[in-house]
Amino acid sequence: MTDLRWYLPLEQCRSLDAIRRQWHPLLEQAASLPGQDPVRHHDALLAFIGMSALSPHLKLAAILACVDSRDFDLRLALGALDDQVRASRAPWPGSVQDAVAGNGPAMQVASRRDWLGAFVVGRLAGLRDGLAQAGTGVAPWKGEFRKRYAEMAQRRGLADAGLPARPLGAAPRLTRIK
Repeated sequence: MTDLRWYLPLEQCRSLDAIRRQWHPLLEQAASLPGQDPVRHHDALLAFIGMSALSPHLKLAAILACVDSRDFDLRLALGALDDQVRASRAPWPGSVQDAVAGNGPAMQVASRRDWLGAFVVGRLAGLRDGLAQAGTGVAPWKGEFRKRYAEMAQRRGLADAGLPARPLGAAPRLTRIK
């Protein structure tokens, strides 16, 4: 279970830059890098999205900035966190406002690196645009995240992993099934 809580040191971070510095070493320490064990990696990311107390903006930005889409379906993170990100009504940067404003609001994420903020904004816009063009939107990915999170909790022997009855981001109770 400790590998599922690999993200705890990240909860002290207040910027994407701080998260990025620790992301890879923490996953490596938990033996949860995609090259180490793809299933553990997937479980670690689901746990981060569903259990971390970080803001939805930072969680989604961390996934978009630090996770390769070949190792994890980024639409799962968007499905889990998009409602909370949309509620903030964050504006898009002026340079992309006209092109992507129809896809919903941007995210509020602090970074000292302009390229990193632009990368995250671009990835978010691309995900939302792809879902809009497919005609599905984010809704099916909300359910898919909940399904995969529940499967992870079952596989890991976690009773009451807390997702369906609590808002994402609230700390769940983790107890072993007996």
